[in-house]
Amino acid sequence: MITRQTFINVGLLSLVSFFWGSQFVVYRHAADHLSDSAISFYSFVLAIIILTPFMVFERRSAARVRGARSARPFQFGSFLLLGAAILPPSIGASWGIEHSTGSNGAILYLTLPIFMLVLSVPVLGERLTWPRIAMLLLAMVGAYLVSREDFLAGKFTTSTLLGNLAILSAVVGSALYNTYSKRVLAHYSELEVMFYSYGVAALLCAAASLLIDRKPFFDVVGLPLSTWLAIGALGSVIWGISVVLFLWLLKRVDIAEVSISLYLQSFFGVVLSVLLLGERLRLPQIAGGLIVLISTFLAGAFGTPPPKASASEQQRVSRAG
Repeated sequence: MITRQTFINVGLLSLVSFFWGSQFVVYRHAADHLSDSAISFYSFVLAIIILTPFMVFERRSAARVRGARSARPFQFGSFLLLGAAILPPSIGASWGIEHSTGSNGAILYLTLPIFMLVLSVPVLGERLTWPRIAMLLLAMVGAYLVSREDFLAGKFTTSTLLGNLAILSAVVGSALYNTYSKRVLAHYSELEVMFYSYGVAALLCAAASLLIDRKPFFDVVGLPLSTWLAIGALGSVIWGISVVLFLWLLKRVDIAEVSISLYLQSFFGVVLSVLLLGERLRLPQIAGGLIVLISTFLAGAFGTPPPKASASEQQRVSRAG
């Protein structure tokens, strides 16, 4: 059933997809002067700095509440896994596209919702129901219409194999982070999940920069203001506000609806290319975006399986029978 909350959820999910669809334009600008690992390091550090006062306020508020989580054991392994999962999408995707093609990257990223939906079964114990599968297939049709030119231009050859594998690892990392976060959110707030996982990711990005970059992350002499502005947008909006909003939704919305909505990133990426790069928006791309939007609505209205009855409710039903 389509309710007012369904419209709100789809609107917020679309906003998240818009923010994430713009990240490649921002990354491309910052990459002219910094390596991928250095860009990611400063983006995560900035996001942590922005989150710190909110974390302090949240902790103080929780301390005033009776039965606060002070005795809760810290799940270091969970945040280590989440931080490691961020590494491939933050630095692997750009490297992969440089050694493959942007078209291949667009095609491979279309598998992200599929990986999320598959991972939700072992990680979250969710079920692959027929309505979920139908909505995913419908969204895939829309995503194909949006990215049809990428499919026609894509070339999967031996020479681009390493680049394609790096892109695919970024897709799997994103799917793992998005799915496993929903499990961790049962014990931690959205701010805590971001703060701790970003801390791990920043350390890993710094280590990667020291190991593989010709110019280490701390060598920032002579960087233009525009590069710092791009990092500011990445840290505050793309890795900041949009992820807080995404995790807030992830805690309240079915994983199928979330995964299907991610196909809107391709559509918004095309729209931004039209606005910023002067490219042409074609009718199939508009139709594809509308199909993905409709499938997201349907996933939110009809794709969620009914909750299981509790043991006491089952006993009452059996007695009544």
